[in-house]
Amino acid sequence: MMLRTIALLALAACAPGPGDSQAPASRRGDAGELDRLVADLCDKQVVLLGEGEHGDGRTWEIKAELVRALVDACGFDALFIESGVYDFLALDRAHAAGTATAQDVANAIGAVWSEARETQAWIAYVHEAAAAGRLEVLGLDDQIHSTAFYAQRELPAALAAHLPPGRKEDCEARIARHVQWTYDEAHPHSQASQAGLQSCLAEIEAAVAKSAPATSEALVMTQNLSRWVARDFVEDRQTSSNARDRSMFANFEWHRQRLGAQRKAIVWCATVHAAKDLDGVAALRGFSPLGHYIHEQYGARAAAIGFSARSGATQPRGRPGREFSVAPPGSLEGRVLAPEQPLRYLDGEELRALGSVDARPLGHEFHRAAWHEVLDGLVVLRRETPAHHDAATAAKARGR
Repeated sequence: MMLRTIALLALAACAPGPGDSQAPASRRGDAGELDRLVADLCDKQVVLLGEGEHGDGRTWEIKAELVRALVDACGFDALFIESGVYDFLALDRAHAAGTATAQDVANAIGAVWSEARETQAWIAYVHEAAAAGRLEVLGLDDQIHSTAFYAQRELPAALAAHLPPGRKEDCEARIARHVQWTYDEAHPHSQASQAGLQSCLAEIEAAVAKSAPATSEALVMTQNLSRWVARDFVEDRQTSSNARDRSMFANFEWHRQRLGAQRKAIVWCATVHAAKDLDGVAALRGFSPLGHYIHEQYGARAAAIGFSARSGATQPRGRPGREFSVAPPGSLEGRVLAPEQPLRYLDGEELRALGSVDARPLGHEFHRAAWHEVLDGLVVLRRETPAHHDAATAAKARGR
């Protein structure tokens, strides 16, 4: 099963990108690189799969097949996604009831990924595996995105129901205004409105805590909303980012305790969150990513994998795409690929042997670092390709 899955993965990786003058290497050679990666990850407890930017089409295709390989061949049974915790809890209930659809999975994941051509097979697979009871699909983030319809439409009333009449109506309106972002001139968002919302959430948390165990979904969702709202007027990027990553780790641990620590988990996120340590990257010193906390907790049982490219382009949804330059010969990406090699996997020891070197697995911007201190492995592509976002085509593919 592993070899078959990696052979399919290699087919995706071998497709030449526009403007790439190099001929692809043999599928067998690519399968060997990715087979090594899966072999390194198969016995781990937690695997974090990063991405340089939320618009890397080729990386998404490879990550999708890695998820399939880790689930089918290695027994991984939990998939955590850098998306809101709220709708995944609703999705879990729908899967348990047998009413969930692939569109529900896509909505919970969010349009950052779900409207791309490159992720449709992944979404279908995740839905099928979850519906069959082979895979738990879970959210990590406290933020609410555009297709988080449970959080927008049902969560305000569900949480406010824990308050007495009078207070209930006011707090439901405040929560709804925030999660649907319907602030206007009559109801502007300010530090005063933030304080009022935080007061509501504190009252709900206290009410829920009196009547429910610490594992209560209502309690956890209230705590997540509180953490999200608390960052609204934090201007320092490092402070806000660190708070968000701590929140994602709190959700990761809550899910692990609820489901059982024996679960083998995959985390789908940006590499800036997956990294095990960023202090060796000068521009990011002081940032504490999700992967840092996971590695502190799980040690060698965890692995953080990044992706980078010698050349290519990225296309985030709703933002301008960009082409990035061919990596210079002295950079990591410029050194490690053989002349006709479409991709290469570098394990931790291979990264260590390269020493401190310029590379761009973080946002496609070059940073000098000893990359074995940042990541446990790195997949280097000859060419990254931009994601192709099309909401109508994606919905049609899911039978909507």
